[in-house]
Amino acid sequence: MSNVDEIMRQYHQNQDVYQRLIDDIEDIIKRILTANEIKISNFSLRLKSENTLRKKIEYKKKYQDISQITDVVACRIITLFESDLDHIVALLKDNFDVLEFLDKRQKAKDDYIEFGYNSIHMVVRFNEARCALVEYAPYKNIAFEIQIRTTLQHAWAEVEHGLGYKNEFEVPREIRRRLNRLSASLELLDEEFCRINEDIDAYNQSIEAKGHVFKTDINLHSLQVYVKQSLEVKKILDGLNVEVEYDSSIISELRLVRRFHTLGYLYIHELEEDLEKDSLEIIELGKHFISHLSSINGYMVLVWLSMYAFIRDGKDDPDQLMIKEE
Repeated sequence: MSNVDEIMRQYHQNQDVYQRLIDDIEDIIKRILTANEIKISNFSLRLKSENTLRKKIEYKKKYQDISQITDVVACRIITLFESDLDHIVALLKDNFDVLEFLDKRQKAKDDYIEFGYNSIHMVVRFNEARCALVEYAPYKNIAFEIQIRTTLQHAWAEVEHGLGYKNEFEVPREIRRRLNRLSASLELLDEEFCRINEDIDAYNQSIEAKGHVFKTDINLHSLQVYVKQSLEVKKILDGLNVEVEYDSSIISELRLVRRFHTLGYLYIHELEEDLEKDSLEIIELGKHFISHLSSINGYMVLVWLSMYAFIRDGKDDPDQLMIKEE
């Protein structure tokens, strides 16, 4: 039996193990990302197809056993922010044995372009501690590949692949210069997205300080903080005598930021002033909508305020909030 046939036999023999491995990798890595509050754009896993594996074995002519092929199972993590890449690498090193590590990001190089450069490649396997558990024991000698890149880096790689060149040396010199400029621009965009994300976090933390939210403009996060801090909102909710839950998704679903801007509200303190002035009317409006409910979403106070303001000012509702669906 040739090496190719023997390795393909091993591949078919291990199909069930590979599929369970894929399921467990997905479960473990997703739990790691969730526990560390890392936002990702996409997470995918795949088992190398029979045809692709056979071609690789025949082309490389160096494999004696399937355990030597480290990408039979592979996964890709696409992050939103470049700053999360190193964090993810550190977490993976804490949870798996790293057999190979290759950082192909452009920033780690000099001034030349390398096709597919913007990614981190790792070959890992389950560590001894995991393999001591009976459910993970079959994976003891199976290595798998992990690729990590940002959304922009992935977009670059996809477009680059579509150009039809296998490496930078095949590209005409003038085209290569243009690609160099584009790659630098993408790197700057990734860095700017990171800074914007950090600035948003800093902004959100600043308005969560007691009382600061009243001085801010009306936006998604300021409305979330306001409902939790406002004494007027609390007074209205207490006056309804029902259990209160909080689901801020209603702010986006009913376009409340847009509604308040349409009504002429710009700052949070303006909402507080009108809630205080019209609290009795808003409570009565709220009672009309919750007459058969035992609990309500606390953010509904904002909905009722916008509804009352449209009625009071005789304005048209841009999103037809006032139309009650039967």
